[in-house]
Amino acid sequence: MPIYGQRIKELREERGISMKTLAKAIGVSDTAVCKWENQISEPKLSYITKLADYFNCSADFLIGRADDLGNFSDNNKLSEKEKQLIRTFKGLSAFMKDLTIETVNFWKNK
Repeated sequence: MPIYGQRIKELREERGISMKTLAKAIGVSDTAVCKWENQISEPKLSYITKLADYFNCSADFLIGRADDLGNFSDNNKLSEKEKQLIRTFKGLSAFMKDLTIETVNFWKNK
C-alpha cells in the first residue's frame, strides 16, 4: 500500500501548515494536495521532488522506500519515541535545534 499520502500529511501537520499553503509553495492546487493525502491520485515525480525539497527530506522517504533517517533496512528500526523525537526536532527553528543539541550533549556528558 502506498505511504506517500500519509507521509505528506504528517509532514504538513508537523509544520502546522494548511493544504493551501503547501499547494501554493510547490505550485499545485490544494485539491491536488488533498487527493495525494487521501491517495486518490499520485503526485508526479516533479512534485515529489518539490515536496522533498520543501520538507527537507528524501523522495525515498516520501514514497516509503526509506525511514526518517534514510535507512532502507529493517535491521535498525526506530522506536516510536525515537521517531517522534526526530519529527519534533525537524519542526524546530535552527536556533532551537542548536539549543537542543547543546542540551543533549550536556546531559550525555553528565
